[in-house]
Amino acid sequence: MARTTRTRLVATIALGGTLTLAGCSVASPITTAKPYAPSDGIRVAVTDEVSVENLMILTDGEGEEGHLLGAVVNRSGERVEVSFSFEGGGSSVPVRVGAGEHVNFTEAGITVPGVDAAPGATVATTVSEPAAGGTDVQVPVLDGTIPPYDEFLDEA
Repeated sequence: MARTTRTRLVATIALGGTLTLAGCSVASPITTAKPYAPSDGIRVAVTDEVSVENLMILTDGEGEEGHLLGAVVNRSGERVEVSFSFEGGGSSVPVRVGAGEHVNFTEAGITVPGVDAAPGATVATTVSEPAAGGTDVQVPVLDGTIPPYDEFLDEA
């Protein structure tokens, strides 16, 4: 009889421990299930179905031409146009993306005429889409001192 009581006590403690540990996942969201920028660039959710991934500017120095890195991803069923307006004026840079497609900035050769920030700083940028409006973000500016970014500047 004492053995049965001890077995029940151990089973109750084990069940209580299991429920306590399982409760931790209820109170703490699973962070790996949320979209994030896994590299040096930033991620911008333009709409629920349109995003800009790994957005950054590569340049040889402040005031020099900048090369946009990243991509616009369109998961919607409609063609979209996402525009980038950079601090310091100048015209906005439009990127047209077909339904269910993406545009890689490196392959498209998208550039910024003059970057108003030195490498290591950020540039205030408005990312917009006509139906969604604009989102203000800080885009990191990098140079070619870190591989593989040196390759992108050499190719430009």
